[in-house]
Amino acid sequence: MNKKKIISSFILSIALISSTIAASPVATFAASSRLGGADRYETSVKISQNGWANGSDYVILASGEGYADALCAAPIAKKYNAPILLTTSKTLNSTTKSEITRLKAKNVIEIGGPASISSNIENQLENEMSLKVTRLGGTDRYETSANVARELGDVSDMVLTSGIGYADALSIAPIAASEGYPILLTPKNSVTNSVKSYINSHRSDSTKVYVVGGSGVIPESTLSSVPNPMRIFGQNRYETNVSVMEFFKSDLKLSNVYIAKGDGPNGNEFADALSASALAAETSSPVVLTNNTLNSSIQEFIKSSLTKDTNIVSIGGQASVPDSLVTDIQNVINGTDETQNPSTGGGSGSSQSDYDTIESVSSKLKKIDTAGLDDAQKKVIEESVNCMDKYVNDKDYDYTDDVDNIKNLYNNLSGSEKTGLQNEVIKSGVSVSEALVLQNKFEL
Repeated sequence: MNKKKIISSFILSIALISSTIAASPVATFAASSRLGGADRYETSVKISQNGWANGSDYVILASGEGYADALCAAPIAKKYNAPILLTTSKTLNSTTKSEITRLKAKNVIEIGGPASISSNIENQLENEMSLKVTRLGGTDRYETSANVARELGDVSDMVLTSGIGYADALSIAPIAASEGYPILLTPKNSVTNSVKSYINSHRSDSTKVYVVGGSGVIPESTLSSVPNPMRIFGQNRYETNVSVMEFFKSDLKLSNVYIAKGDGPNGNEFADALSASALAAETSSPVVLTNNTLNSSIQEFIKSSLTKDTNIVSIGGQASVPDSLVTDIQNVINGTDETQNPSTGGGSGSSQSDYDTIESVSSKLKKIDTAGLDDAQKKVIEESVNCMDKYVNDKDYDYTDDVDNIKNLYNNLSGSEKTGLQNEVIKSGVSVSEALVLQNKFEL
């Protein structure tokens, strides 16, 4: 499986081939639709009706009031080809109850302990609705994530992300579900014994653990017990969202893209993206996180990755994803937004901010601690920095030959050398937005 991240691709070629849609004034917009209801519970039902119109033997039931246990639900939903429905903690939501009946479900898998989904709800599902109920919970969110992971059976790789916030887990959820990777949660300072036990019992020499989130939420010291950690992150939740999509881009299908709220004043705006993750996983589609306006990193990803054939699916009502935001996304895809700058090649036509970006990346690469790198890895960094510095000093500089040389040097590295180099570049702090600017402004 060919996994790649945009930053490592930049090391490969410094200037990546731009896939930006040509800016031309056209009237045709990308198709758009909305799956939303009066509240998060009705929205989860609308998603279920869209993706499971003919019913489902299984339903995954999660709390709509708190994200702690629910973040690990998407992979188990994919295993059982089931929607994720939400409920209040003490009583079964009436709209959700009606949807379970419509689906003609026979089995309900509850995510979390009685504090998330009460025993009263479990009794109602079993006794009143004659359903088989399985509870996957634990003493805390971390043990819950490990117990949900065990239900997946044999796995190849795993995901580790923060259990203190919801955004990073939701960025990886549809992809982890599509790939069959469990989502394990961790506090900031150490991996809990329950999660550590799961990792140790399911690890092999080839197991990778994709660590989603920066060192601010999961420090390097926390990863001492984690095999083959591969960190995917950005400077904020939106850049991390883009990093995840770029890393797994070769596995994604972008015919449908789900847009969901990723932040808000209450700190619990997780529900719509959680429900959407199960539907997105069915078609290996991403969930893009937004908050009323387009973050620059998200805008660059949309500009470079989506086309007019992409179906933009808004999750939730106008308060979550306003129509104005959908119009902005369509304008970016069409190349008619006023804020975007056309992609250019060679050494001309770029703004001063582009040169500032290249200078910033060069500065960060110069600070990499190369003590743990071999000579071949050091040579790639050295030549990359030299090329960028020459470009910054001479805006008409033709970097084509230098790029070809760096590409050859990189391709001659072994797999482990490439991985080690990628990790060091990520640790240097090169952001997704910086790498995306480089991708969209320069051609090989």
